[in-house]
Amino acid sequence: TFTYTLIKKLKKDQKLIPKIKTLKEDDITCIIPFYKEKIENNYYCTLENQQVSIDYLLKNKKESFTKILEKGEKYKINLPNSTNLKTKYQSLEVYNENILPNHIYYLWNYKKLYVLEQNNNKDYSVLDFDLYDNILACTVEDNYVLLDNSSIRGIEKIYLYQAKKKKIKEIKIKGKLAKDSYINGVVGADIYLTDRKNEKEYILDFNTGKLIEIDENQSKYIIYHNNKKTYLSKKKFFSKDQFFTNSQIDNYTYFQEENKIYKYLEDKMNSILLLDLEGMQEWYIKGNEILLIKEDTVYSYNDQKGLRKIVESNELNYNYKNIYQLGEKS
Repeated sequence: TFTYTLIKKLKKDQKLIPKIKTLKEDDITCIIPFYKEKIENNYYCTLENQQVSIDYLLKNKKESFTKILEKGEKYKINLPNSTNLKTKYQSLEVYNENILPNHIYYLWNYKKLYVLEQNNNKDYSVLDFDLYDNILACTVEDNYVLLDNSSIRGIEKIYLYQAKKKKIKEIKIKGKLAKDSYINGVVGADIYLTDRKNEKEYILDFNTGKLIEIDENQSKYIIYHNNKKTYLSKKKFFSKDQFFTNSQIDNYTYFQEENKIYKYLEDKMNSILLLDLEGMQEWYIKGNEILLIKEDTVYSYNDQKGLRKIVESNELNYNYKNIYQLGEKS
């Protein structure tokens, strides 16, 4: 009935869960497993026999769940939380307290880069002209990488924001990359790029600007799905744009149905409803976070903190593709 995962080194011992407390009110049933080891206790709940996240129950203000929380108050269980307190920073509204300490959110705005952290908001001038359409940007760990595709000659340089040094660095690309190129995805510290015009796939070293061709014989091309490498033929690879996809965190598979996002471990029939966000335009997984966009707002979700607003920008109403990125500090 209940699925959950503990990520912790445990001894080869029996009866690690000596007791499970069950709390029930109307259509909600919750369990609290108790452990021999020092492991934080949590609620795991079903609503009408569908397992749901605690944040979903809190956001939907279920009266029966409020009664369960009153019964379980003595167990001092930490609940997902967020704030609606926001800070005005230039044209943005930033929910700094909702940003985790190890996260950096990046927001591109025409010619400058906003860098948003829990205790700090900054902006950096990058270009002296507007770059609005076809933004080619990504994050590698906590670094932000922007490919300058404004020249008709092709992509000749990148702009690198180094989070540790807190500065922008301009790097010349060592190799030829057509303007009609795109980013496939990031694997580790490698940025994979595809040049549509010349039908080549590269790895870009963002520190040096060096391009490494995947296969000079042009017989096999690489894609990644859920961190698994697959080789495609030239014909199949160039039949459409190949974007690396990741729908998994910690062995769970995530999927969307209408306005809802679910996850499951092995069987889709035993899915857990995580959130319901009407008007959601897109979502993707970065590290252990789900990033979502709705109208002018970027949201983030994880099981511990729940669904929370990160930043509001009027520009997101008009263009959000590759505009917002998440970097993770090592």
